[in-house]
Amino acid sequence: MQKYQHGGQIYDAQGAAGDWLDFSANVNPLGLSEKIRRALSENLGGVVNYPDPAATELKNLISLRYKIQPENLVLLNGAAEFFYLYLNVTRPQKILIPAPAFSEYERAARSINAEVEFFLTNAEENFHVDAEKIIAQIKSQETDCIFIGRPNNPTGNLISIEDIKKIAAHTKIVVDESFIDFLPEKSARESVSEKISVVQSLTKIFAIPGLRLGFAVVEKNLAERLNLAKDVWNVNFLAQKAGVAALDDEFFMEETRAWLEEEKKYFVGRLEKIRGVKFFAPTVNFVLLQLNSQETAAYVLKELRGKKILLRSCANFVGLDARFLRTAIRSRDENKFLLDALQEILKGVLS
Repeated sequence: MQKYQHGGQIYDAQGAAGDWLDFSANVNPLGLSEKIRRALSENLGGVVNYPDPAATELKNLISLRYKIQPENLVLLNGAAEFFYLYLNVTRPQKILIPAPAFSEYERAARSINAEVEFFLTNAEENFHVDAEKIIAQIKSQETDCIFIGRPNNPTGNLISIEDIKKIAAHTKIVVDESFIDFLPEKSARESVSEKISVVQSLTKIFAIPGLRLGFAVVEKNLAERLNLAKDVWNVNFLAQKAGVAALDDEFFMEETRAWLEEEKKYFVGRLEKIRGVKFFAPTVNFVLLQLNSQETAAYVLKELRGKKILLRSCANFVGLDARFLRTAIRSRDENKFLLDALQEILKGVLS
């Protein structure tokens, strides 16, 4: 497995998408809302023109929906763009990453030749991120910047805003809230300062990863620098229209949260009854699993692939190994199909 490989690897060697039930990517299984689908269809002819470089309509709606001042906004071609943009503009020399974590933090840091250190969390403590221990490591290593997922991918841990502020007293912090819309939790956006920057994906909650869309909330002067440094047309025409339609559909987000709350209970209830797998309590739409050996995990992945089911191996996450798998939470029928298959496979292994 490649070091920075992600989930969602549904394409064959010729680039054709296979007929997979994809639990390896954490995208809203409710799919495209009707408003987004209609917006894409009605605006398809507009791709003959350049998109609005200021994305005015989308920026105004994000500002309204999330209660953000427009001068603090940076619109993005997906949240991952921010990691590279931010680092290329701010140029920190020493970056700390609590691990395991989304691999693009490290990849972006390596792209500017920054020194990367990890704060390793562990399964025995449910991958808890201890703010005081992180602060001690920041002080000892003179860290310039730290990346933290909230909730974290792949563990699902949700660091408190209070702990974010404590850490920010000692270094700059990028808070990745790509999954925060799945939760009713308060966002770190309200705590943005010269030390705290927050980035958010819109592709996960609105099921548009193929369009790429996100935004960052940062201090005003930094926003000006970032907006000057990015590609002027980084958010394409259809992504802008899809974003406007999505944010004008408050019911869809409420429906998603209600679905997730119910489906998490079902998923966890089923996992508790499957021998041979440990799981870490999910906060959003994915669950980290731990098998008893790397051989068992490899066998499970192979058998599931034979049933056209994809799970995410976590072998290339710093701090994890091939015993760990990540699964998305999808629709009830899809979840039942996966969990029945997993139970059957592990029963065969353990009998």
